[in-house]
Amino acid sequence: MKKSLIAFVIASLFVVTACDDKTTSKLLEAEKKIVQLEADYKALQNSLSSKEIELADAKQMLAKAQESLAAFDAKTSDFPALQVEIVKLFSKEGIIKHAKDPKDEYARDESSVSVFISTAKTGVAWLDQILLQSLYEDYVSKAENNVEKEAITEAAAIAFFDKMFQESEAATKEDKLIGYTDSANTYYLGQRNHIATFSQFFHTYSGGAHGLYYTKYLNIDTNKKAVITLNDLVSPKHHERLKELLWGDYEDQNRDERGNVGDLFAKKDDFYVSENFYFTPEGVKFVYPIYSLAAFADGETELLVRYLDVKDLFNNAYVPNEKDGVGLDPTEY
Repeated sequence: MKKSLIAFVIASLFVVTACDDKTTSKLLEAEKKIVQLEADYKALQNSLSSKEIELADAKQMLAKAQESLAAFDAKTSDFPALQVEIVKLFSKEGIIKHAKDPKDEYARDESSVSVFISTAKTGVAWLDQILLQSLYEDYVSKAENNVEKEAITEAAAIAFFDKMFQESEAATKEDKLIGYTDSANTYYLGQRNHIATFSQFFHTYSGGAHGLYYTKYLNIDTNKKAVITLNDLVSPKHHERLKELLWGDYEDQNRDERGNVGDLFAKKDDFYVSENFYFTPEGVKFVYPIYSLAAFADGETELLVRYLDVKDLFNNAYVPNEKDGVGLDPTEY
């Protein structure tokens, strides 16, 4: 009996020991899993924190972009659809009586003198100033006045043109000129999005077969509040390419019915890219003064560079796009 009990106890001890080993092994595995899960949890927390930071940064960038867009929209929406009125800035005329010369039956007994200047009133102060400054700069050389730094006032401009009239009157009286006429007429040509275009037509006559004239175009970027220059439209590195395109149109305008280029008024070596231009639905027209590319009777010469021919030449900010209806019609040429 005692032997049987001892054997049972010993067998039980082996069973308990075996169970303890299995339990210990399971506990170790469980601990390892817990440690791994804790590590994975911490990694997920770190990753989540990183993503939250990225999300916060993205939201901040979006907010700044929206603010910039809102500011831009507010800036552009502040500029109204123009209601332009052309007004007389200065107008004066007079008749100069000359003493008769009994020895010269053809001597003139009187001469006329006139100066007329018009400008535009747009309701936008800075735009009116650009137009006034442009008129003034065409009569005053930079050597006489630092026109780039000094803004002319309307009163000062009127005083300047009055002085010009008096000097012309004195010269006409002294030299017995047939007459003297000087005029500058401002015109509003229209607005496309942020581009407002004006022209100023200058004419002067002081004797001879005819007077002299030229047209100056002002394409104004209403976002930048500045005149669009040639370099704004075309990068200087592309000027030579533009020059070739303009020369090509000049040749095309002088071809005969057989397609041959006739005798040209200008030489290619003397040809240049005009800084005077305006926009059309088809392209940009560059304007050349009388006598530069043609005889006086032919007037000012206009050379066209089409948008479709030079998609990468002009500044995209000034080229018509889908907002203007360009490219919407698939059958459009």
